[in-house]
Amino acid sequence: MPKKETKELILSKEEAMALMVMLDSEVETICDFDPIADWEFADLYAYQLLAYQKYKRWYKDTYDE
Repeated sequence: MPKKETKELILSKEEAMALMVMLDSEVETICDFDPIADWEFADLYAYQLLAYQKYKRWYKDTYDE
């Protein structure tokens, strides 16, 4: 299987900050759940948290002063 080509994420500081604020709010919502009641969505929460972690790492490496 051929390797997928990836593209670099290019955002201005303002765009990156807006996305960071939005993701921070979303993660606060995700982390305030009952894992027993929401077990059907556990994989979705995990993927959202992994995406957030990757973006936050990119943001800090790129724009954190």
